[in-house]
Amino acid sequence: MAPAAGSGVVRSIQWSMWANELALCSSVVVFLGGIVGVIGGTVVDFKLWLPFGIYGIVFGIIVSMFEYPRGKKPKGNTVPRSHQEIFTKINVKMYMVTKNYYVRAVALLIICAPASVIVPTFFGAFGLFIASIVYLVAAIGKEEWKPIGISIPGSTPLKREDTRMVPPSKPPPRLPQQV
Repeated sequence: MAPAAGSGVVRSIQWSMWANELALCSSVVVFLGGIVGVIGGTVVDFKLWLPFGIYGIVFGIIVSMFEYPRGKKPKGNTVPRSHQEIFTKINVKMYMVTKNYYVRAVALLIICAPASVIVPTFFGAFGLFIASIVYLVAAIGKEEWKPIGISIPGSTPLKREDTRMVPPSKPPPRLPQQV
């Protein structure tokens, strides 16, 4: 990778962040497509839409639960989503499975296959397929999911850093006409 313009620091792409956002958005699309599928299966009487619509609703909710909490960036400056602590606790209980991006890539690939059968859930399934590829790239790049603000079972407890701001010791520079 080439250094960023103006600095000698080499930056790396955090593929897991991209995959997380894509999987979360795609799971919402699968969920909404599942609702349309259930309506199409009951009202319009399309034969396959009802079971695959129910599948889309169920797995849209399940994937959203696991993808909602953001993982911690290597520098630790991640902004958590609102109310993600609830779902982070679920992911921490299953930490040996949820931290591994190979597992997430395979799970999303398996989930997207049946969801791609009917038209309403197809675009969400396609998004989940792309997210599984991006998770695979993240896994190859040795990335793994780490929770924000919650300690991992069997690890050292988190140390709270002092977040008090220190006021500046000297005034800001002024232009000559402002003096």
